Amino acid sequence: TMKISLDLNDPNMLFDPLPKIQIYHTDTEPHNKLPLNRFNLSNDKHYESHLAGRLIRVRQTFGQLVVQHALPALKLHPQLYKTKLSKQELRSFHRPLMQIPPNTDIHFSRMKASKKKKKDKKKGHVDDIRSTKDLTLKDSSQFVLMEYSEEHPPIISNIGMGTLIINYYRKTEPKDEFVPNADIGEPFVLDIGDTSPFMTFGNVEPGQTISVYYNNLIRAPLFRHDVRHTDFLLLKSTYKDHTKYYLREIPAIFTIGQSYPVQEVPGPHSRKVTTTIKNRLQVVAYRLIKRNVLHRLKMGKLAQKFPEYSDIQIRQRLKEFLEFHRRSKDGGGGYWKTRGGGDPPTEEDLRKMVTPEMVCLYESMLVGERHLQDLGYGDVNDDDETGEGDSKLEVEQQLAPWFSTRNFINATQGKAMLKLYGAGDPTGRGEGFSFIRVSMKDIFLRAGESAEEKLAQIEARPKSAHRYNVAEQQQIYREEIARIWKAQLDSLGNKVEPVLSDHEGEDDDDREDQVDSPSASDSNYHVNSQNKYLVIKRLITQKNGDKVWQQEVVRDPVVMKSYLRQRQMIEEEATSAEALEPTDDEEKNARMKKRIQDQLAKLKRNAERRRQRQLAKQAALAENPVLGLIRGKREGAMRRCGNCGQLGHMKTNKNCPKF
Repeated sequence: TMKISLDLNDPNMLFDPLPKIQIYHTDTEPHNKLPLNRFNLSNDKHYESHLAGRLIRVRQTFGQLVVQHALPALKLHPQLYKTKLSKQELRSFHRPLMQIPPNTDIHFSRMKASKKKKKDKKKGHVDDIRSTKDLTLKDSSQFVLMEYSEEHPPIISNIGMGTLIINYYRKTEPKDEFVPNADIGEPFVLDIGDTSPFMTFGNVEPGQTISVYYNNLIRAPLFRHDVRHTDFLLLKSTYKDHTKYYLREIPAIFTIGQSYPVQEVPGPHSRKVTTTIKNRLQVVAYRLIKRNVLHRLKMGKLAQKFPEYSDIQIRQRLKEFLEFHRRSKDGGGGYWKTRGGGDPPTEEDLRKMVTPEMVCLYESMLVGERHLQDLGYGDVNDDDETGEGDSKLEVEQQLAPWFSTRNFINATQGKAMLKLYGAGDPTGRGEGFSFIRVSMKDIFLRAGESAEEKLAQIEARPKSAHRYNVAEQQQIYREEIARIWKAQLDSLGNKVEPVLSDHEGEDDDDREDQVDSPSASDSNYHVNSQNKYLVIKRLITQKNGDKVWQQEVVRDPVVMKSYLRQRQMIEEEATSAEALEPTDDEEKNARMKKRIQDQLAKLKRNAERRRQRQLAKQAALAENPVLGLIRGKREGAMRRCGNCGQLGHMKTNKNCPKF
């Protein structure tokens, strides 16, 4: 092998010293900080801003939680889900009166041990409730009490229907791993960008935990309160004319905030109501057929289930899905069977035809319709007259459940705007949302702000600025929602019991005293007063001509309020406008003032019409003076020519200049 020797002193070669390279040993850096090489074609630098913006975006959580119902609710047990509700049941919907005679000794019975199985994580408690006997609190089963803060909730669940208690918690940062651990309810952690469970009408702030009343019909915030040591739950059970009483301790009590409807209540004359009634009759008919050995249906058994319908109406419904078979050719009755002798639908298909939610929406419609009828509104409307807000209907009509639920659902979808405050607020003190619809084209005002002030602010802007800013209106709308939501949380979540002042107590006493007078206004009538009653005396003329006084005692507060309202209207209409005098009742004075203004406007319109007619007559006489000499005919009966326009002849007359 040859070796090359390098001589640094060789004059034919050039040598340069190399700089000394220092190598530093450091820890391995993360992958995202490594320098890019020629094989890295991912272009991560172009996506860095996109990844950073994810924390600001709102993630829509459209997932629906599964809510299970008990078996009696799925089968629509006739004792729990009635086909017809009486007037008294509609007026005291889900609030039946417990009547206990005075001076009666009450003996409490011992509770039985609960026979329900232990909770299975896969099945839960719902599968243990197989019959109506399991839907009771006479045993040692667990329960909680929930009280609506609204006097008339738009939708109320029925017996046996399931409801979830969800404890929502929003993260303060992406690495937040806190999970709320409450003894009642299931935890649900919201990310920073997750949407609110209250559908833009409320928010869960970062680090805040709010319990929610969750089912397929409504959403509502829950507020837990301490149970007094002196409060107990009284149970009354009647079976075969034998009454038993039970007393139980209250483990927990919640207050339900304003309920947000998820489904729309149908109107009284809508197709959904007709479909629900038809499908329910069909389900009952199929179940009666399945119980029969020969799979036959007798008309009498079905008529007992629906006593409010005539036989002709039931037959018309049955002809749509069944066929009638006569026992003999000579007549004498028959039976109904499925068409073609086929099998009736399965139980799962029958449960899908009519769900417990459909029945609840139908009952909510009946309750709202009865409430309007008790107030004197005979013709119940399904549709708003304008559809753009500013309806001509009165406030009570606009607050009907089919209007309020539709308005709220449209508002959550950005198709409408709500009034939010003022008339329609269920609390009456700015702690709830008004579901009355307003026009999206008008300027939305803050609470306490007048239209004149807003117009003055708009006029004061520079001419180059926009007079109507949509973004500004939306910002004001969101601020009002946040203000009302915070007021509701502070009020219902307050642990301190509110105490009435002496001034408020005196106002309540005066309000109750005014009820004794027949001329008391509607707003001064105390509906919750159980000891008030109304005596109505009528002079009845009998067939023989004798006149007899009849006396009727009314104790229903709703009927009393409606009667007094109608009586006031009759008395005010019978009184002439000239005889009206101011009173101490501000509401009555406002009604009289409006009546006088309407009367004055009517007189002004009539005077203007007479003046216009007189001017027209004078103008006609000025054009044709001969008309003043014509006698024997009234001027109002003079004919006007269709060609020349003059009075006194027709267009077929030869005297017409244009004949």
